[in-house]
Amino acid sequence: MNPCLILLLVFLSAGAVFLLYGFFLEPRWIRTRVFPLPAAGPESEGKRILYFSDLHTGASTTRSKLDRQMRAIMKMKADAIFFGGDLVEEKTPLRDPAFRAMVIDALSSLQAPLGKWAVFGNHDVEAPRFRAWVSGVLDQAGFTLLENRGIELAGIPVWGFANTHHGVPCLDHEAVGQLADQAQGDPFVLFLVHESDWFPLVMPWQGKGLILTGHSHYGQVTLFGLPLIRPAGAKKYWRGRYDLGDHLSMLVSAGLGTVHIHARFFARPDLLLLRFGKK
Repeated sequence: MNPCLILLLVFLSAGAVFLLYGFFLEPRWIRTRVFPLPAAGPESEGKRILYFSDLHTGASTTRSKLDRQMRAIMKMKADAIFFGGDLVEEKTPLRDPAFRAMVIDALSSLQAPLGKWAVFGNHDVEAPRFRAWVSGVLDQAGFTLLENRGIELAGIPVWGFANTHHGVPCLDHEAVGQLADQAQGDPFVLFLVHESDWFPLVMPWQGKGLILTGHSHYGQVTLFGLPLIRPAGAKKYWRGRYDLGDHLSMLVSAGLGTVHIHARFFARPDLLLLRFGKK
């Protein structure tokens, strides 16, 4: 057989395999990254906090896809659930009541005894119509939005920032201090912000804590792990764990969904599970 023809067939076969893997296999291959942490106080001992991000529901989203993602989350049996933003994309059918009901129903299936919270992603607030839709859907699904505000959760102060692209994120140190007083534990603070580059640049907190972020998709379609494109807001800090201080770290999630190109290549979707041990 002609060597050139053999090479062509090999090339076409490899391309077909890569397309099959990128469009149909890897986007479904959700992994859970588990991070054991010392308890911040007696209330947090044994608690499990789950973080997911970047659903990007849109015209290609099906109920079976959402159900598969929700089952992966519920399998972790978390005590609290946080959503890191980007529920929508540019082509989300906002005016379709059936689509809206489908997303609400799927998100409502997530149950956690301590509650569910969320922050906005850049797509969620890039236009008023997106903000209104996302706010309404999350509220009806039982999520509480944290936009430059905090809560006390199982003895841990938690602070959610406004979106860094389309909002003005800020930290109220007095409010965080009050939450820490309520917690009556170590001054360990959990922060939620969608874009990963903002916190290390601004450093609004330098004490003990952990920042949970998404946005980067780990590049989504990469050259065997090397991102071809890094989005604004995740140019430098785009993958994994980063130590920002002696007792301050940041985790970046790859997210669950896709945007623009509905494929992933060497950037598997993921969930972050924080598992608190004993004091």
